[in-house]
Amino acid sequence: MEEILRKLQKEASGSKHRAIKESCTWAIETLDSPDAAIKIPPYQLREKCLLPLQLALESKSMKLAQQALAGMQKLLTDERFVSVETDSDEKQLLNQMLNAVKVTPSLNEDLQVEVMKVTDAVATLENVVANLGLMNS
Repeated sequence: MEEILRKLQKEASGSKHRAIKESCTWAIETLDSPDAAIKIPPYQLREKCLLPLQLALESKSMKLAQQALAGMQKLLTDERFVSVETDSDEKQLLNQMLNAVKVTPSLNEDLQVEVMKVTDAVATLENVVANLGLMNS
């Protein structure tokens, strides 16, 4: 995840992408901290990493949006970010991801298709994790 955030940070040049750069820095620093995986709950790690990805999608830059989608796919395969949160809707992976891609209707069709692939993967992952949680109960 850190590698994708660094790439995004590098691609986000100029003052109009300053917020993306800063949020990438913040997310990378959080992930690089020695006890991030232990002390910071998965939903908070997702929140910190999804912000620059969401901003990149909203930038309407094809290059940045593609990096954002790669980051979202990576987030789904990194165990630091996957958990079953039941105490509030906004902490759930599916809701956090849907919030990050809410700009989808204004994206070009190719990016919309890629966003739909990501949301499909999120829904599938949520279903698998929920079923595993039920089996372990």
